Amino acid sequence: MPTEISNPFPSGPAGRHQFMLTHLKITGFAVTTALVLFWLTAQFAPSELDGLMSNQLGQRTYEVLQQGRPVGYLQTSTRRTTDDHWELSQNLKVDMLNAPTYTSTQVMVFSGSSPYALISADFKHRSQTVEQQVSLEKIHRGYAASIQRNAATEDAPTGPGATANKTTERSTHDWTFTLNDQLSLERQLTGQTPIGSFVTSRYLDIQQLRVSEREHQLDQRSPRGFILRSEDDDSMTELDTQRRLIRFTAPHQFSFRLTQQHQDTLHQLIVPQTAQWTVNTAVAPLTADLLKPNTLDMLTLALNALGPLTLEQQGLPDTLSATASPKVANDKALGFLDASLTLPVGHPRILNLLASQETTAPHDLLSTSQQLIDLTRSQLLYAENQPAGSVLGSLQRGRGECVDFADLFTTLARTQGIASRTVYGIAYSALPSPGFRFHAWNEMLRNGRWHSVDPTWNQAVADATHIPLSDQTLAALATAMQRATIAFTPVEWDYRSGAL
Repeated sequence: MPTEISNPFPSGPAGRHQFMLTHLKITGFAVTTALVLFWLTAQFAPSELDGLMSNQLGQRTYEVLQQGRPVGYLQTSTRRTTDDHWELSQNLKVDMLNAPTYTSTQVMVFSGSSPYALISADFKHRSQTVEQQVSLEKIHRGYAASIQRNAATEDAPTGPGATANKTTERSTHDWTFTLNDQLSLERQLTGQTPIGSFVTSRYLDIQQLRVSEREHQLDQRSPRGFILRSEDDDSMTELDTQRRLIRFTAPHQFSFRLTQQHQDTLHQLIVPQTAQWTVNTAVAPLTADLLKPNTLDMLTLALNALGPLTLEQQGLPDTLSATASPKVANDKALGFLDASLTLPVGHPRILNLLASQETTAPHDLLSTSQQLIDLTRSQLLYAENQPAGSVLGSLQRGRGECVDFADLFTTLARTQGIASRTVYGIAYSALPSPGFRFHAWNEMLRNGRWHSVDPTWNQAVADATHIPLSDQTLAALATAMQRATIAFTPVEWDYRSGAL
């Protein structure tokens, strides 16, 4: 049964598949979307539930598309348990164009008789940086919830020498949820439902531990089934005559499409297409070149559509801008000091590496930035299209791409107690031709402000051609750059004092 869809997952050369800002942003949309799929896999009223659910027995597989390209699959299953309950499960895997692989599983068990209450639910998701498990159990009044998070410091959480930061949260909730709620949309759709009428569905967002509602308008009804639209995100949902999901589409985000292909076949199709998409051809050219770009303190670019599609149709803004000046931080430092699966903060190899080079005390941020850059560059050689995929892997190989440089810098800084993060977006490069390409760099937090640093290009103060992007803009721009349907025009700029 589908899930609600709100927002998640998005790069250039191979290895920039890690470009998603955070798996949580990225995963938010996919998970919510997959949840909506849950509510679209069965049928209506209490007296008919068993018979209608029986029609849903078995598995259904959906191809996941991002910007029209296959990036994963969602498999749903409905079965009757030995306890005569109804079990609804789903497995989601997404190899996003700009992010680490994301996987999740969800299982919901409902009573097989009236009032068809939700008995238990389990949700697990995993990306490169975190594992999370959310469990719900029915109690006398409501539900008992348990959330366990596991952030590991090695490439594999169960690998040799791996350590983990585990936290567990417990809470109780007085809401109720039944199979009738799960199938609320299906119960309202019949052959007599007027075109243009509004129907409201209820769904359980297990990750957020809440029951939410979503409004849909019946747009079309045909012998094939139903088509509904939602003004919340301009999404389209298509159901067959048995109220089972055929297709879901949200502009500039993700699409789910029913397929007859097995999930293993889908995964085999995803890899080469993603590899082909990430070849070093994703560049947005300039209509006028930049003068002394590495001394720019501020830059604004106007986006120009080169094909029949407008910027709005491509999901792109009119302008992009950045500044080299430190930016006020709304974030607290604590979360940017932590270790993760890809950032082995405090690992013995990192400690030994720092001990091998004398560094300035953290109060001298500029000197510390340059020394950490020098240390990073002394360990890695830049290798286009040869991503290492992890900090320890890049150190072992002695080479990597910009993401590997940035992640090593982040790890070194955090190990020294300096809040730091890897930033993803676009930056100017004159070779092989002037234009903007996907890139990764760093920001360091000092006195409530984020300072940009680029270890790959040896910039202790990154210039204003470094433009960070949101997940959605990054994904839309990646498609436009690959298809050569976008160009940039500098419309406003300023240089550092004394640069000209």
